[in-house]
Amino acid sequence: MPVSFYEVAWIFVIYAFLGWCTEVAYAALETGKFVNRGFLNGPVCPVYGCGVLVVIVILTPLKYNFLILFVGSILLTSIIEFITGFLLEKLFHNQWWDYSKQPFNICGYVCLKFSILWGIACVLIMDVIHPTIYAVLKAVPKLPGTIILVILCIVFAVDLVITVSTILKFNEHLKMIDELGAKIKVVSNEIGENIYEGVTTVLEKSEDFKETMEVKSTEFSENHEELVENLTSIKSSITDKKDELTESFGNVKSAFSGKKEELLQLQAKYKEALEKRNSGERRLMKAFPAMRAKGHEESFNRLKRYFEEKREEKREK
Repeated sequence: MPVSFYEVAWIFVIYAFLGWCTEVAYAALETGKFVNRGFLNGPVCPVYGCGVLVVIVILTPLKYNFLILFVGSILLTSIIEFITGFLLEKLFHNQWWDYSKQPFNICGYVCLKFSILWGIACVLIMDVIHPTIYAVLKAVPKLPGTIILVILCIVFAVDLVITVSTILKFNEHLKMIDELGAKIKVVSNEIGENIYEGVTTVLEKSEDFKETMEVKSTEFSENHEELVENLTSIKSSITDKKDELTESFGNVKSAFSGKKEELLQLQAKYKEALEKRNSGERRLMKAFPAMRAKGHEESFNRLKRYFEEKREEKREK
């Protein structure tokens, strides 16, 4: 049972690190490769440190009652996991893990399967692991222990600032991709509408031109001698219709060329936004494979697919 802030801080740091090790080991068994499975860049998972610390502080007086210890561990760790997931989503507009496909889940933040695993782990920690860790902690001289703890806390604080900055930039990045995607859609629709309207106009002009030719041809056949004298006006009339048709076609071509150029520029910016190098974003997406970006899901999924395609290309090379 920790009796000072020094001990509380050390217990938090130790179990945050051990929790990170557990997550990395679990990911390695699941995927066959190393994945930094932490919210922060460093080798710590704060939710594990908080969870185990709360269990130790609250349940140590009841540790000899196995049932209370087990049930209490499930309840306490589930509450902490739920609150952590809820706050992270509200603060950063991202759901970092999602248990919605697991049976007996609550809002996707907690589920029965992992709550039971938390309970088993905490019983093991309380009965086997923590007594040894606490004994070692008491045996370490306080001065060097304090110095190391201060250094670790400074590193932790810096890491937290960098991670928060990365997440905020990540959300801005997704917003930018969303906006570019929306603009591309608008311009594409405008191109489609312009082509439709232009082609319709050209067809109408073509019909007018065809009808004029047929009328003049009929008139010419029926009134050959009379129309010979007015040949110039007939020619002028046909030329006017032809000019109108050419002008309509030119307008369609001009409108298409302008919009095409705008579309190409937007597509180039969109591709540039996808290719924007940010190792922090990639690490977060790898660390939380079930992560969902609320409000930017389409852009997030497109960015995720893009990173996966690039990884596949690199492997093939």
